[in-house]
Amino acid sequence: MKPKLDNHIVVFQTNADSDRIVISTLTNHFKRVTVVQTLKDLCRLLVNKTPKVFLITGESMPNTLTSYYRALDAVSEYKICDHRIVSLIPRQDEGEAYNAFRSGVIDDYLVARPVYEIHRVILICEHLLIQLGVTVNLKSNDVEFVEQIANVTPDVILSMVKGLERKSALRFEFENCIIEIDRALDSATEKIQLNQTVELDIAKLKETLAVIRSNEIRPELLKIQQKAMDLLEHALGTSNKEENKSDILQITDIKPDSQHHAFNKLYQQDLNPDSLKDYPDKIPSILVVEDDLISLQLTQKLLNNYKVKLDVAKTGRKAFAALTSQRYDLILLDINLPDTNGIYIVGQISNGDGINSDTPIIMLSGSKDKATVSQAIKSGAKGYIIKPLYKDLINKLFTKYNLPIMAKN
Repeated sequence: MKPKLDNHIVVFQTNADSDRIVISTLTNHFKRVTVVQTLKDLCRLLVNKTPKVFLITGESMPNTLTSYYRALDAVSEYKICDHRIVSLIPRQDEGEAYNAFRSGVIDDYLVARPVYEIHRVILICEHLLIQLGVTVNLKSNDVEFVEQIANVTPDVILSMVKGLERKSALRFEFENCIIEIDRALDSATEKIQLNQTVELDIAKLKETLAVIRSNEIRPELLKIQQKAMDLLEHALGTSNKEENKSDILQITDIKPDSQHHAFNKLYQQDLNPDSLKDYPDKIPSILVVEDDLISLQLTQKLLNNYKVKLDVAKTGRKAFAALTSQRYDLILLDINLPDTNGIYIVGQISNGDGINSDTPIIMLSGSKDKATVSQAIKSGAKGYIIKPLYKDLINKLFTKYNLPIMAKN
């Protein structure tokens, strides 16, 4: 029997007896839950566009990751749905699961063999569904908590009611700020099209975006992000200013025990690509891991001037899937990713025994923080570059790691 593809909650079941309580709890609370037992069904659900929370069971924490990443790798050529991953683990693996969660490899975990907190799986799913912008379908309406409290004095109940009203008012005020920003961006777009002067209250924009702590209004935020990107891309396309390279910071060939940072070492090398020796006729394979769309577009545009095989990953999970299935000649890896930290990926790849353990990894960042630089190098990165990339820098990277510099005709 084929799985229901449009359900938002999916359980990958590996042991019917061990997973019975979790599945029963979910199906008693949510209207629609899909249970699958094969990687084939898991792949089908990944490529279906409906946003989902995947709860992956297993005899160990590595087993849950193996199931998920095998499925993710199998659908690497397809567009996958927006989703979150929860590992359902034995009690003895709780420490390992916590480290995976803190590193962003999984979105949450639950000790489910045996189950100690029966209803926590509901809270996990509801929280992650909110992040996905999904309206939760429950089997029954929840009773107001205030109405069920026993042995609480009327003045305490009154204080609780006032507190809830205040939270509601603050949310209403915040939503109005989002609407104002949306309108301001629309107005700025119209003025640009008419070649008029654009005025934006940048301080207000920063203030509003800085206080965002929840993904409950994710669709609205994505719409605003796209509008802001369109404005920035227009500015980049119409600007005739020379590239300012003074903000570029690089660190290369730093040993883990080094106490001094060699800033700009790679960039300052006096190399002439035209005088380099001929390289073998081999097209370099490069992986760019970057979630910022504008930075990614600029990097792709730059690398598309060369004969290269270019792969792109916008999340840490897709990067892991690519790095475990294909050998690369160079990896350009952003520090901050939506689902994990780039430094964690460096450590896993460089210190493992996989096919990319010796592939040079260059970290990309917008920060000059020395502690982050040092941590990246200690984890195995070969260099650290402040974005954006430039043509001369790409040439020097290719030269340093013996990659052929072949311009497209």
